[in-house]
Amino acid sequence: MNIFAIIGTGIIAAAISAVLKRFGGEFGLFVSLAASLLILYAVLSAIDPLTELIGELAEASGTDSAYIAVLMKALAVCVITQLAAESCRDSGEGAIASKIEFAGKTAVLLISVPLFSAIFGIVKELIL
Repeated sequence: MNIFAIIGTGIIAAAISAVLKRFGGEFGLFVSLAASLLILYAVLSAIDPLTELIGELAEASGTDSAYIAVLMKALAVCVITQLAAESCRDSGEGAIASKIEFAGKTAVLLISVPLFSAIFGIVKELIL
């Protein structure tokens, strides 16, 4: 992942978006969304070695891979939710951004249900 290319893309897109917002506000939003998607794609395509390393470390430590999968899904939901919410805020839709954040938090809780079940099962065994 070339962080300088990503930063350059962001800065150029922000400058183009600012200029376009002066003349036609809706086109600036499209540039901002396109840049956000391009940056997200660049980051997601570069993250594969990291996920492989985390999988190897989990396997070496004896951790159940299902727990790591839940953690990675929750992290992905958080990142995508924040990107979407910030895009809405950039377009002046703070109320929609708040709803997206609420939906993201709810999704993380739903993804975490298997972990909660496992923890409660362990606590139940310890108590009884």
